[in-house]
Amino acid sequence: MGMRWYPVEEADDSFFATAPLYHARSVELPYPAEETWAALTGEGVSSWTKGMKRLTWTSPRPHGVGTTREIELGGDFVLRERFFRWEEGRRKTFTAVEGTKNIFRHLVEDYVVEPTDGGSRFSWRWAAELNRPWSYLQGPLDRWMFAPTGRSHIDGLPVYMAAHR
Repeated sequence: MGMRWYPVEEADDSFFATAPLYHARSVELPYPAEETWAALTGEGVSSWTKGMKRLTWTSPRPHGVGTTREIELGGDFVLRERFFRWEEGRRKTFTAVEGTKNIFRHLVEDYVVEPTDGGSRFSWRWAAELNRPWSYLQGPLDRWMFAPTGRSHIDGLPVYMAAHR
């Protein structure tokens, strides 16, 4: 039997200003922006992000606006995402479009890679709104799941890159 998919209402940049759940982090990396971008668009992202089992690009390369992917998380939860921004080597932004659990009403995520004197900076933003009944548990879910996952996504990148040079 196939998985049941629930729609996630698409969001754009304006949602970052109004989202009930919002996280932003950045990390300075001693690697050129091109290497940082390659790590963030490669196949290894799920290896350093807590709770992420697998990332599958469902669109062929080269990636761009309209590219899709699936993220398999714990508990047999899969999200389908579509990129509405893709500035090769610099920035990518997606919105979730479907999930196998009816958790998210909206979800949007933004990645920016900038060159610095010492290498590069990766800046990340994540915004979401939960459906009921999940929205009643927003605080605990954020503390125990969403925030730690975001931290591991950012903080794990330098470790991953150092190990794969």
